[in-house]
Amino acid sequence: MSKHIPLAVALLLAAGTVSAQSGKVKVKTKPGKTPTAATATAAAPTDWSVTYANGITAEGLRQDLTVLASDAYEGRETGKKGQKMAADYIAKAFAADGLAGPVAGGDNPYLQHFGMKRTSLDLPASTVKVGGQSFQGKRDFYAVMTKAFATPVALQPVFVGYGIKEDKYSDFATAVDYKGKDIVLLAGEPLNAQGKSLLGTEGKPSPYAPATLAGLGARRRAIFPLGARTIILVMPTAEAFAAAPKGFEQIIDREDLEFDDAKEKPGGFNILVVSPEMGAKLLGTTPAGLDKYRQSVAKAGKAVASPFKPAAATAQAVIKTEPFTTENVLGYLEGTDKKDEVLVVSAHYDHLGIKDGVVFNGADDDGSGTSSVLAMARAFAQAKKDGHGPRRSILFLANTGEEEGLLGSQYYTEHPIFPLASTVTDLNIDMVGRVDSLHAGKGDYVYLVGDDRLSDELHTLSEATNQQYSPLALDYKYNDPNDPERIYYRSDHYNFAKHNVPVIFYTSGDHKQYHKATDDVDLIDFPAMARRDQLIFHTAWALANRDTRVALKPEFLSTGFTPAAADLDRYVGTYATPKIPLKITFTKEGNTLKSQATGQPAFTLEPVSKDVFKFDQAGIRVEFAADQPTFKLKQGGGEFEFKKE
Repeated sequence: MSKHIPLAVALLLAAGTVSAQSGKVKVKTKPGKTPTAATATAAAPTDWSVTYANGITAEGLRQDLTVLASDAYEGRETGKKGQKMAADYIAKAFAADGLAGPVAGGDNPYLQHFGMKRTSLDLPASTVKVGGQSFQGKRDFYAVMTKAFATPVALQPVFVGYGIKEDKYSDFATAVDYKGKDIVLLAGEPLNAQGKSLLGTEGKPSPYAPATLAGLGARRRAIFPLGARTIILVMPTAEAFAAAPKGFEQIIDREDLEFDDAKEKPGGFNILVVSPEMGAKLLGTTPAGLDKYRQSVAKAGKAVASPFKPAAATAQAVIKTEPFTTENVLGYLEGTDKKDEVLVVSAHYDHLGIKDGVVFNGADDDGSGTSSVLAMARAFAQAKKDGHGPRRSILFLANTGEEEGLLGSQYYTEHPIFPLASTVTDLNIDMVGRVDSLHAGKGDYVYLVGDDRLSDELHTLSEATNQQYSPLALDYKYNDPNDPERIYYRSDHYNFAKHNVPVIFYTSGDHKQYHKATDDVDLIDFPAMARRDQLIFHTAWALANRDTRVALKPEFLSTGFTPAAADLDRYVGTYATPKIPLKITFTKEGNTLKSQATGQPAFTLEPVSKDVFKFDQAGIRVEFAADQPTFKLKQGGGEFEFKKE
């Protein structure tokens, strides 16, 4: 499962800037009915779904996963040696099972290659010069820096105290234009004369207290709308600065992957986490001078005017870009009388690679899903060999790049081998090998996400299938539109849902080893995993063999409205709002628009009527003004007005 979405978006969502509609969480645990015994004169027909589901075993899953999640595969990082090894393993498995490779014109019909580029900050080579003193990345600061600093750029440092804005304490008492500036703020929180928090309940630490990403995130409402170019966070002590790599591990030393033909993204966040010495130098003072300021705040019990006179400074980031090729792996099983309709069974096979010499094997995330897809491919292939093949065709899809932003599934859905209009459902499997803390000792279960978002029929089929075959507890906790983890948006099914393909996402939930080097094979509960996979197989069997494909809800059917070309030209452009640090760019795509927000994947809007578009999967509505270059973004009761830049 992919990480939380990038920093800018993650912090905005945490702030509740765009809320989702409320929903009901359902947990189904009722066992199925006892089947009626067959009479001697009318024997029940053989249920071939049971026959081939029983071929999915704990031992078979273990064999594949032991290979894919071994150290030899080096964590399967996208574009690296281990990912290539895993792609080869999966392709050979599909071929051995008798599946066809559906990719034409390449070197291997099982591989869908595509180009990417990897961008990273060479932190030790990046510098900030203050006066005559040079500060070096990783020694004096940690950073997230965009290409805006690829050449030396003069900083415009502005001190904003602790960067807090609340009714009882505010560092923003006077109106100042911070747009494009580089704001400098103190990590930690203001204290009173007794050394207790000014803002925490009964003097206890407030959310601003941690000198970590969480502490910075607590300030999001105050500092993100300012439109500053850079956030410079001054650590309070040498010890706090030494701990910065751990406290900010989600954003520093990261690599960004994007398609090789991706357009340059506008803007972006720059964040510098600096030592007390560097922070003091930027502000024209000393660490002792910073302490004196903190003490004056404590004495006054409120924000006080700063005596600092920021010094002239120049920053330069050394940014590395590396082009490479990666690939999805596809295995195709042709159906019989409904072969032109395609069911997709998917999982991502990439993981996080090697960090500081340690292999992140990703046994559960998502070796478990990949092994499950291989097991189902074998079971369906055997059914076809035995004369019981599915009516619809099935594409077994192993995606790359999921951990970096659902990239493989995005590429497939934008360059589908089989038309998305003919794709009936995507069953996506990601992390199904463990038992989470909420279900320990409570029997077999699986979380389902998205099954009722686009199709009521899919939800009904899923529930009925579970009741028919040794029922599991179906937990819909993460299907709640208000799910704070936003699981619906964090695995490959989402790229199919964006294109109005019904989806079910299966997972066994989170655990302490998620995205840790300890996510290893010896922690996998293979019997529980096999039972989940058997349910998914039964569901796939039902979808592949029913008389009609599952229907979309009426609201997801096309409206048929086509905007005028002149109106589309008028909508195209980049828009911003002072309320949130998010820019949205619209481009023409055929007879409609494609929308891309800062740091997020692009998606296609559906025209509703003149000046009105929608994206149902996220409950988004876009309404352009007829007489001015603005639009309103509406979602879940929230509304923001954006203006064209």
